[in-house]
Parts: sequence; C-alpha cells; structure tokens
Amino acid sequence: MSETTTLKTRFGDLRVQKEIMKGNFDNIPIIDLSNLRSPLLDERRALAKGVYDACTNVGFFYVKNHGISQDLISAVHDAAKRFFALPDEVKMETFIGKSERFRGFSPLYGEHGDKDIYDQQTGSLSEAFDIGYEIAADPRKDPSTDVLPPDTFGLYGGNLWPKDGFLPGVNFKETYLRYFGEVLELSRALLNIFALGLDLSEDYFDSIVKTPGCISRMLHYLPQPVPGEEKVGIEAHTDFECFTILSQEEVPALQVLNAHNQWVEAPPIPGTFVVNIGDFFTFWTNGIFRSTLHRAINLTGKERYSIPFFFGVDYDASVSVLSNCVAASPKQPGTVISAHIKAGDYVRRRLANTYVGFGEEAPGKDGALDVPA
Repeated sequence: MSETTTLKTRFGDLRVQKEIMKGNFDNIPIIDLSNLRSPLLDERRALAKGVYDACTNVGFFYVKNHGISQDLISAVHDAAKRFFALPDEVKMETFIGKSERFRGFSPLYGEHGDKDIYDQQTGSLSEAFDIGYEIAADPRKDPSTDVLPPDTFGLYGGNLWPKDGFLPGVNFKETYLRYFGEVLELSRALLNIFALGLDLSEDYFDSIVKTPGCISRMLHYLPQPVPGEEKVGIEAHTDFECFTILSQEEVPALQVLNAHNQWVEAPPIPGTFVVNIGDFFTFWTNGIFRSTLHRAINLTGKERYSIPFFFGVDYDASVSVLSNCVAASPKQPGTVISAHIKAGDYVRRRLANTYVGFGEEAPGKDGALDVPA
C-alpha cells in the first residue's frame, strides 16, 4: 500500500498519498480558448461546457490560445527575475509591512499557512511581490477621469513600486501594469464563460466586476535539490478569490490534490496558463465548483518564478449562494464562507491570516469583522 500522510483541512482530515503522480493530464484538462470571444453563441456554450466540467470535477485546468502575447509574458517574468535579484535591502524598500493594503515585497517566510486549514503555521520558502487593482491597470478605465470607489475595507490601490533607477533598462511598473490589465480582461471574459456554464446570462456577473478585487503576485522559489529534505515553497492551500490565472515558466513545482487524494504534478506547458477555482466560487456555487488543494515544491535544483493573478469581485459587492445552486448537492462537503457576505470583509480576513504581522480590521474601521474565518 502507498505511504500516506495526514493533511488537515476545513472539511476534515485527509489521508494523502505521498507519491507524486507524473504528468497525469486525465486529471488536469487542457482547454482551448479560441472561441472565448466567438460571435457564435453555440461556440461559446460549447466552451462553457468544457470549463464547467473541469470546474466541477477537478477545479484546475490549463488554457491555451488565451490571447496574451508571449512577448508580454516573457517581459513580466524578466521583470520579476530582475526584481528578486536585487539586494535584500533594496527590495525591503517596498516591504509589505509598510503597506496597510497587503502590497509590496514579502521576504522568505513572510507568508504562513492558512489558519483555517492547518493546526500550525509555517513560513513559505519563497519570496513575493504583490500588487492590487488600481485604475491605471484597468483597460476599461481612464486614469485622467476615473477614480477608485470608497475604500471601506482598505484594499484598493496603495501599490508600492521600486524606485526609478533600481532596475535599469526595465520599466518595471509599466510592464507589470500592462500584464495585469491584459490578464484582468482575460478574467472578465472567462467570467462570462463561467456564467454560461452555470446556465446564467453571460453578463450575469458584470455589474460586480467594475473595479474587481484582483491581486497579482510575482513569486520566487528557492531550489530544494536534496531528496528527503524537501521544504514546501508554498504549503498546501486553497485560493480564496473567485479563480486564479497562473503563469509558469519552465521550472515545475505546482502539485494538485486529485479526487483520490494523490498529489498530481501540474508542470509548465508552453503557451498555457493554469486556471484554478477559489473558495469564493465554491461558495457561490454551493460546492459545485471545486476549490482544490494545491502546493508548490521546487525539487529541480533551479530557481523558479511564477506569476499568479487572483480574480475577485468588487470589494463592496454583497454575495450569496447563486439561486440556481441553492438546491444542488455540493460535490465537496461543508461551506467555505458564511451565507451572505461582503466580499471585502472576507478578503481582508483571509489576507490577514496569510501574511505575518497583519491585522484583520481595515485601517480606520470601527469594530471587528463579522465574517467567520
């Protein structure tokens, strides 16, 4: 019998096989997005069916023909490598602890496990640089006239950027914001497809993603070349927004827990992103969409870089289970969040549980948050 280990989750203890399954793409499908913006509704519905199947059975899928140029993807990864190569004292000029909005540089062990899932918290063997939604990053906004909405939860704007001259020959801010904007538009288009898959009108979610609560991270994982002495780059977790779009380069580390409680490798595939469902969508669909446990372990002996984009709704949106999902039988037990929530309340609590040294309350907000963890 395969050796197992116990993984504690919000749904109870899981006995997880330690062996890693290699390249099992039966569990992680590859979906072609060529018809994402097709003028033909039947073609968009066919795409939505494939996405729905992946979301209900796996919670993870690759996407190809997504429309974002490889030149831009390469440029933002190069910017990440240049930033993380800076001396620590320079990177610490943008230290996340200087922000009240979870923005900036997070050094090694600056992120811990989710308090909702694990008995203990351990630091991640990775460093990160985080930015959030700002008007200049949204292709649908005009920075000269549009402004951010009231920031009740202390989550909009406030991005910290390296000083000019720290990265000669690289326009770090411009490159990252351009990438952010293109992935934001891809996310909005995917949300229309999710709506079709759930038998809703394509524009069902449009009114609550006008200034969406999005976060993007540049991640740098240290290599772990010694077998038997592995340390997880990022501990097993579920993402807490609606869904994530992940850009990987050539160095593998991502592992996904399948329905048989086996870790499955999700290696980089040229020309693709990895998309995975987050807790918010699991709540929205009453458990029909799977928010799947995953982790990152870099055993290659090489440095690894990845750039996830976490897509969520407007922070002031009030969200409850979709009416056509209320009577459905959840495919995974339990509920992730309460019956009716403000998105910003929930996101701030989860972010505060993720980053070392942050409080749950928004700056200047009276009273404790009323959303259970």
